[in-house]
Amino acid sequence: MTAAVGDPLRFGPAIVLAVIVAWLVLATYRTSREIGGRAYGFGMSIRQTLARVLFAAAVVGGLVALGLHAAGSASAAFAPLAGEASAIRLAGLALAVAGQVLTVVARSEMGCRWRVGIPDEAPDALVTTGLFGLSRNPVFLGMLAMAAGLAVAVPSLAVIACALAFWIACEVQVRDEERFLERSFGPAYTAYRSAVRRWI
Repeated sequence: MTAAVGDPLRFGPAIVLAVIVAWLVLATYRTSREIGGRAYGFGMSIRQTLARVLFAAAVVGGLVALGLHAAGSASAAFAPLAGEASAIRLAGLALAVAGQVLTVVARSEMGCRWRVGIPDEAPDALVTTGLFGLSRNPVFLGMLAMAAGLAVAVPSLAVIACALAFWIACEVQVRDEERFLERSFGPAYTAYRSAVRRWI
């Protein structure tokens, strides 16, 4: 594998994940300031605790796994299982970047209505236009595309496990958010849910 291919596959995945994590932390902080409250908060139910723990494990585990891969760790848990299929792995990195862009654009479309977890109070209105007119969960869709792309770019046991944990967390969180939005917005959310798919 040439350096022109090997370097992006070695360092690119860790950079993609680190950039989106840093951006999400800053976006959460900024939104919290804009709304004068907390934009981050998971409920206390078992399901919400599970989602929060799986999200944290996936993100922290992914940062560690991709960082060790970039550092050249010889451990089997962090080494790609798929050998030198560089074209497929580069396609995975491209998917991760596309997911990153989708996440940023979709989150930006939500503005100060964006939250992480289940908020104490619902935002003032549903976001149903732009990307949200095509998918009810474009932010999660972008992050799932990123997780899948990173698992293809670095198909190690550790990264695949993190991607699976993230997927399970998203499935739990999306369903909890749907129930919250239905309670908060009633018929308006029911109509939106009937018109727009959960994913794509």
